[in-house]
Amino acid sequence: MKEYIKLFEAETRPEKLELDRLPYAYADLMPVLTEDNVRYHYAQLSQGYVNRYNAGEGDPDFNWGGARLHNLWWPQLRPAVRGNRPTGDILSLIEREHGDYESFKEQFTEAAMALQGSGWCYLSRAGDIRTLKNQSYNKTIVLAVDMWEHSWQHDVKNPDKLKYLRDIWKIINWDVVNQRLA
Repeated sequence: MKEYIKLFEAETRPEKLELDRLPYAYADLMPVLTEDNVRYHYAQLSQGYVNRYNAGEGDPDFNWGGARLHNLWWPQLRPAVRGNRPTGDILSLIEREHGDYESFKEQFTEAAMALQGSGWCYLSRAGDIRTLKNQSYNKTIVLAVDMWEHSWQHDVKNPDKLKYLRDIWKIINWDVVNQRLA
């Protein structure tokens, strides 16, 4: 965990990137994300950014950002937990900047729903809710939610971005988010 945090805060890019291994099985994020979604998103799309960066193919900034963001995304997820809520430093940050957890989720959802096209919605180290277009990595991210269509459309019979945003909180690993704040 600490190794990838150091990598993302580094000022220089390594010659080669690696996609961090999932800390759970493909099926473990159900019912929020299906096994097929996780398998495709991780093994094909996330790995693709790493492969293209390492091969020098395509836009290196785009592939670099995609690899970095996905190495934040996957570790911060965990099997669904009923009543999953933030604790510790992240809860203090959320309450200080957004009043309470429910208000934070509403504000986060509003920002994410306003994102047109592909990108990410994130909570910064300062407590700001922001969006990123495409794969524009920002080193202040402590919690990132992938808003590219492949993240939410694959699992929903009638594509529903709002349902994805309501459900994602069930699988956030708040311990990982707290480690990013430390």
